[in-house]
This record gives sequence, structure tokens and C-alpha cells, in this order.
Amino acid sequence: MHRIADEERYIEVKEMTAEEWNTKLEEKSKAKTGKMKDKKRRKKVQDKVIHGTTPEERFKEIHGMTIQEWNAEQEEEFKAKTGMTYDEWYVNQIKTTIPIEFLKEPNGTITEDDVKMVKDLQVLGLKDEVINVLLHYVTVVSRIGLVHPLIKEMGKSWHENNILTVEEAIVFVREEQKKYKESSEKGP
Repeated sequence: MHRIADEERYIEVKEMTAEEWNTKLEEKSKAKTGKMKDKKRRKKVQDKVIHGTTPEERFKEIHGMTIQEWNAEQEEEFKAKTGMTYDEWYVNQIKTTIPIEFLKEPNGTITEDDVKMVKDLQVLGLKDEVINVLLHYVTVVSRIGLVHPLIKEMGKSWHENNILTVEEAIVFVREEQKKYKESSEKGP
């Protein structure tokens, strides 16, 4: 259960937009300091006129730092607590979890089809840790979900592109995310 919370934090830090950060900050403020402090914070933001035209500019006006500075601060705090960076923690989690357990964690159960899919990916020649990155990518990052035929095709593609280590898989996923982000910013 601890691992799920840490993984969620890792994803949040790496992929959040400014609007998502604002929502998360309000949730954290309520959880840590109680409603009174949260009301004061909200009032302060409501009384202030925000002039930023982009999410990044608005984030900086509200929080007094850029999203990148915020991410760096959060990672420093995480490293102080765990002794690892987000990336080191994530690689450790991926390498120490078998794919079946990785699938089981979010839902609590797995199906025979899930087991067959993992075995098919192993037969392709993908290591368990690369399979975990693939599963994480399709379920959390891309939000595709466990569409077994699609995951098998992606596994074949990863194998054909010689994505054989955790580090290569992470680099590939991040490049895909950048491409997606750039294409969505350009619009139709």
C-alpha cells in the first residue's frame, strides 16, 4: 500500500499541470493544516487578481516559484526522507516487483488473461522490469488501460526497438510523453 502512494507521488511530480498542482496543493493543505488554514489560503488567492495567461505564469503568481522550482523542492524533500531521487525510487520499485504483483497492486486482483498476457510478453523476450514499465505506462501514464492485444503489440514494438532495460524503457516513455504533449499543444 505504501508503494502505491509513493508511485502516485512520483507520477504527480513528473506529469502534473499547473491546474492539477493547485488542486493537489489545496488537498494537501486541508490534510496537513485543517480547514481553517485552508480557508485562509483560499481567501488569499481569491482576493488576489491573477494576471498570468498561461498555467505556468499563474502557478508562479500564486506560489512564488515556477513549476520546475516546485518540482526540484519536492524532489529534495523526497530525497531527504527516502535517501533516493524519484527516479532511483521508481527504478527500485520496478526492479523489485514481479509483473503479476505490479498488476495486482492497483486492483487487488488479476485475471487469467492478465497472467497469460504477462507470460506472452516474457516469451517475446522482455524482462520483468521492462514489462512493469510497459504496464505502468499503459495503465497510469497513457491511461489506455489493460487492453491486452494493444499491450502485446506494444511489447512486440518495444522488443523490436531493443528496449531491453528499465532505463531504456523509461527514456522511451518520456520521449513518447513529450511527443504527445507537443502534438496536443499544437492542436488539430
